[in-house]
Amino acid sequence: MATPRLSIVTGSTAAEINIEDNRINKTIDSVNADKQSLLELANKLHSTLDMEQLITLFKLDITPILNLDDVIYRLPEDNSTINAKGRHLLSYQLVLHQKGLGEITMIRRTRFSNDELHFIEQVLVALLAPLNNALNYQQALNLASLDPLTGIYNRYAMENMVSREIELTQRNNTPLSMIALDIDYFKKVNDTYGHAAGDCVLKHLTECVHQCTRTTDAMFRYGGEEFILLLNNTDLFGAQELAERIRKNIEQTPYIYDGKSIKITASIGISTFIENDTSSDFFKRADEALYRAKSAGRNQVITQG
Repeated sequence: MATPRLSIVTGSTAAEINIEDNRINKTIDSVNADKQSLLELANKLHSTLDMEQLITLFKLDITPILNLDDVIYRLPEDNSTINAKGRHLLSYQLVLHQKGLGEITMIRRTRFSNDELHFIEQVLVALLAPLNNALNYQQALNLASLDPLTGIYNRYAMENMVSREIELTQRNNTPLSMIALDIDYFKKVNDTYGHAAGDCVLKHLTECVHQCTRTTDAMFRYGGEEFILLLNNTDLFGAQELAERIRKNIEQTPYIYDGKSIKITASIGISTFIENDTSSDFFKRADEALYRAKSAGRNQVITQG
């Protein structure tokens, strides 16, 4: 059963209405709005699994009808506040089969009439199932993009994200850097302490890196004990500073496994995006710098040649 909750906030006025839905056709038959229009909206919304596109389609459909200033959708885990001083907000907590689908808020300068509220309640019914599908699809994509051991992005996600960041860098003329990192003598850890300890060391290294990075820095497990960091708005000097900070943190933070201290170090290579680089060019220079760091004795940072 779907139970969108409507909160009308207009000065000190507040009201709450519950809407129930089991099937879209049953609901459409039970309301006064034009059934064909609602079916057309439902079909339109079912045409995409992309969350952003779905909300845009919904927004484009209802904005001119209701003369809205904005329509804002927030995911279930989004606790941010909406600043709409001097305007009227209409907020719905969307729930389908006891599953929270997030919140949608409509904003405009004039108060919503009862007829408009009734209309909104009906069009939201058409949004519920497509929104649930889009959320499920996004969750599946996220799982496919994550390394199951460390919880960070995997190689598949890296290939997509590097291409996207290169496009943004070229469009905005901002720096972009990459760090390639490899755990030194990792095979020795597995041979000495076992593969369970090796898995713990990989997760420990991920934590050591995250202690040094920004929330905007993306970390990927490229394969085995090799990791990649993608640093937007970061030039070569900034990448060098970060790489050295990461190297020191790893070296100074041994992992304690079964009462034993496992000391680990890492070799690091750095590259910065150069105009007309392909994704392969960009990665290759970081990987070559990493290889030179390992050849030069390990536990050090080397920049692109």
